[in-house]
Amino acid sequence: MTVSSRSEAKHRPFRPAIRQAAAGRHCRTMVSLLAGLFAVVLQTPAQAQAPTAGLTGCDWYEAPIKLAYPETNARYYQADLPVRPPAGSRIRIEGQYPATRYFSFQIYDPSYAPIDDLSDHLITADRGSQSTLLGPTRGNPDVEPGGRYTAYVRYGAVPKTRQRNTLYTDDSIGAARQYRLTMRTYLEDQRVPLPKLVLETPNGDRPIGVGLCRPPISLPPLEEPSLTPPVSGVVSLLGSRRVPFEVFYGAQNGDSEFGLNQNAAYMSATVRNVGELILIRGRAPTFRERDGRVPLLPDVRYWSFCQNAKVLTTVIACRADREIPVDARGNYHIVVADGAAERLPKDSGYAALPFGPVVLGFLIYRQLLPDADFVGAIGQVPQGTPPRDVIGDYTPIATYCPPALFEARVRAGDTPYQVFAACAAAP
Repeated sequence: MTVSSRSEAKHRPFRPAIRQAAAGRHCRTMVSLLAGLFAVVLQTPAQAQAPTAGLTGCDWYEAPIKLAYPETNARYYQADLPVRPPAGSRIRIEGQYPATRYFSFQIYDPSYAPIDDLSDHLITADRGSQSTLLGPTRGNPDVEPGGRYTAYVRYGAVPKTRQRNTLYTDDSIGAARQYRLTMRTYLEDQRVPLPKLVLETPNGDRPIGVGLCRPPISLPPLEEPSLTPPVSGVVSLLGSRRVPFEVFYGAQNGDSEFGLNQNAAYMSATVRNVGELILIRGRAPTFRERDGRVPLLPDVRYWSFCQNAKVLTTVIACRADREIPVDARGNYHIVVADGAAERLPKDSGYAALPFGPVVLGFLIYRQLLPDADFVGAIGQVPQGTPPRDVIGDYTPIATYCPPALFEARVRAGDTPYQVFAACAAAP
């Protein structure tokens, strides 16, 4: 039940269920999952029509991505590009600007490593039409969705001087590699037709293949972890109540870039399900909705927090920037606990995320397309430098909190700052 006032609040403790899993079994399962991740999660038996994309490729299909830490406020569309088309060929993308906060085209190799991208603000409109997006974080509320554009994919390495509205593969036409073209949209307000894909050849245009091309692959069984009694002595178990957020540096730090959004920067923190809540606080970047609400020049195009299952890489829930309250100081406050959204008093000042039925959670803070002058941009933090030394209060800080303490402090009317301090100082 949603609490509509403090007097109506059901003052029940926030007690996340404790789960215990066999780490070895889950790690072995994870290897199997990631080996064919997108081939597994992006299709159903009804969608699979042919054994290979081949010369004609595969037209768009919506990808219901479940793994690799997806963002629940995004939609993912994928097309498989033709393999070894005739020399001199290219892919033409004819589309309408969608009613969405952000969209982009990105190229991935067969292992889903990112190669090239073309984000919305870089896509010039067709003659006589207009783009709804004029810059990395700028929106024009006077232009309605539906303006038309034409973009291209060329086979080969990115040249020193890029052609307008063009993406590139890293191999020439002669390479027998299955490149994937992905279209992402964030906060899609209404659907517009997906772009038309055409293979241009010296002998004329050919349509990209209709229907999905890869055979269905079944997910391996994932066993639910068993319940265990609550864990006591949380500080001794964790070593500290502090939950550190670290910047994701991708391949240069030995991490996977599997399906990475090339327009995003990330910070993350691993959290354990030990029967306590997690409180997160930080300075909120500004953003601008499509209807033109202030500010005119926001800090980022989009930001969010997501809770994920670390071992399985599944997403549990996300909160988009517009769903996260910001106080008079410009800060957000988030509580991570199962059932928190239903039990927090109205106007408590907190956004709520469930922890989920997992032993290890993985909190991800995303920023998309920061303004060049934004001092809190995650991407400007050099590797080896504490984030707070560079982006200051825009660095998320987090702490575990005993449920009874949190409940008592909120019921007493403490501010989120007072609650955070009490939780961080708890024995």
